[in-house]
Amino acid sequence: MPRLTRREFLVLAGGTTAGLAVALAASQRSPMVLLEPVDVADPLAAYPARDWEKVYRDQYAYDRSYTFVCSPNDTHSCRLRAIVRNGVVMRTEQNYDVSRYSDLYGNAATAAWHPRGCAKGYQVHRRVYGPFRLKYPLIRAGWRAWADDGFPPLTPELRTKYRFDARGSDELVRASWEEAHRYMAKGLVAIAKTYSGEEGRRRLEADGYPPEMLDAMGGAGTRTLKFRGGMGLLGVIGKYGMYRFSNMMALLDAQIRGVDHEQAKGGRSWSNYTWHGDQAPGMPFVHGLQAADVDFNDLRFSKLSIQVGKNLVENKMAESHFFIETMERGGKIVTITPEYSPPATKADYWIPIRPATDAALFLGIARLLIDRGQHDADFVKRFTDLPFLVRVDSGRRLRAAEVFPAYEPGLSADGASFKLQGLTPEQYDKLGDFVVWNERTGGPVAITRDDVGEKMIEKEIEPLLDWKGLVRLADGTEVVCETTWHAYGVHLRDYDLDSVAEMTGSRRADRAPGGRHRHDQAGLRSHRRGREPLVPCHAGQPRHLPALHADRQHRPARRRRLHLGGQLQERPLPGAPRERARLQGLDRRGPLRAEPRRGRVGRDGRGPLLRLR
Repeated sequence: MPRLTRREFLVLAGGTTAGLAVALAASQRSPMVLLEPVDVADPLAAYPARDWEKVYRDQYAYDRSYTFVCSPNDTHSCRLRAIVRNGVVMRTEQNYDVSRYSDLYGNAATAAWHPRGCAKGYQVHRRVYGPFRLKYPLIRAGWRAWADDGFPPLTPELRTKYRFDARGSDELVRASWEEAHRYMAKGLVAIAKTYSGEEGRRRLEADGYPPEMLDAMGGAGTRTLKFRGGMGLLGVIGKYGMYRFSNMMALLDAQIRGVDHEQAKGGRSWSNYTWHGDQAPGMPFVHGLQAADVDFNDLRFSKLSIQVGKNLVENKMAESHFFIETMERGGKIVTITPEYSPPATKADYWIPIRPATDAALFLGIARLLIDRGQHDADFVKRFTDLPFLVRVDSGRRLRAAEVFPAYEPGLSADGASFKLQGLTPEQYDKLGDFVVWNERTGGPVAITRDDVGEKMIEKEIEPLLDWKGLVRLADGTEVVCETTWHAYGVHLRDYDLDSVAEMTGSRRADRAPGGRHRHDQAGLRSHRRGREPLVPCHAGQPRHLPALHADRQHRPARRRRLHLGGQLQERPLPGAPRERARLQGLDRRGPLRAEPRRGRVGRDGRGPLLRLR
């Protein structure tokens, strides 16, 4: 059967049905010829010009690439690769080489830290080329005029003249780099001169500074200059350069006060973590280091992860994959936040507490663990300072030199304290050795920093954990002493569950709001019998709840909420029960229908409650 060409088909298709039939009859062709498939061996070979595909093939082409560390204002220090084309960074991507580089000592990280980077890091190059990037120095016009006038004392009239009382509305004027450096230097000199000597002290006293701070200045105005290094590992200039610049202020002090280099004083160096308060100051106060208590690698194998003061969903995005790996491995996650935070949406348990009451919460947990005997007493004895004796009269640790006549320090120069931890002889002279009450001998015995674990057993030391009594000192007097454990027990008496629930605003769950006994005293033991506590849903939150299972489909669908001891919290909402349920999105006809399995709404008179199973 003769075949139709494309042109013949288009001509025929442009005519009427009758015309098409006549044309087919005239050519002695069957109408079925129109249904035959077109047999093309290689469509690409016969395809028209395909130059337009080059646009798509070339959009990811690049001239060169280089690696850099992305660390704008965090401690992630992600090593990324920048892709450059025509001298412009087009995109950034992961380099996947964390496990292949090391520090000067050969220490390398594990490949488990991959992937690195976050959505912010992948867009950081756009800030470089963005329209709002600061490309040159800007100086506030009022401040510049004040500096040009010689920094006169700011009376109320001069504050208005130089617009110190209208900051935010003053004009920013462009300056050259040389001008900016000169004005910065003039400002530092003016501050140091203003607050140096007795006149400077009187100025600071008038501003309300306590005498202790002024005494520490030693008359040097440079001590009022505070220099803070950037976030950890942000580079030599941003971190260590600031501290060195602070020390260089001693050169300025020598010029102003006319003292030699022995008496000259530099500026104040403020550690980002310890003093700036960006993270908990108590961490370095107690442990000596900030945020050095856990390695993220441990999260992958953790059975229980408690998040308090940490947001691995929003604020630690480069490390959030560890959080996800905890979920994937079946680890339980507890989030302690006042609000229903993003980490709480991914957690197995959420404990809502009042702001600044987390210390009370953990003290209550500590008492609960002690009262229930859920602590490893042998570990506590051998690896903590809780068996150390403390003097009741002063609250200070009892030193071995106070108890044993002519006591010689027992810390070995070859031990871990000196060799590994960097303890200096001067520090050891201040610390000394400690004392525990030996259960084997029924009396006090000296103990050093290195006497932990098996070494304690080798010396036949079996410290009592909970003890209080009289200890005879080397001078013959007796003092009342107690173990640190016993002292903590006294302190924890104020942190029973009812008191902690009142402090944190998170009520106990072993009693229902109406006073009915819901759980046994073992707290959440009833969970294991299949009963679950009620989950309160506050206004504005329930619209998120139906999606909780969707974004964690790889986790078991059952969701629970943990409170102190398994405790509940509800908040009243205005209106009738049905109206409250509607406002919260808990009406049976509302979003809860997204989880039709056994979801129901309850009420206790103060607010609707949602039971999730």
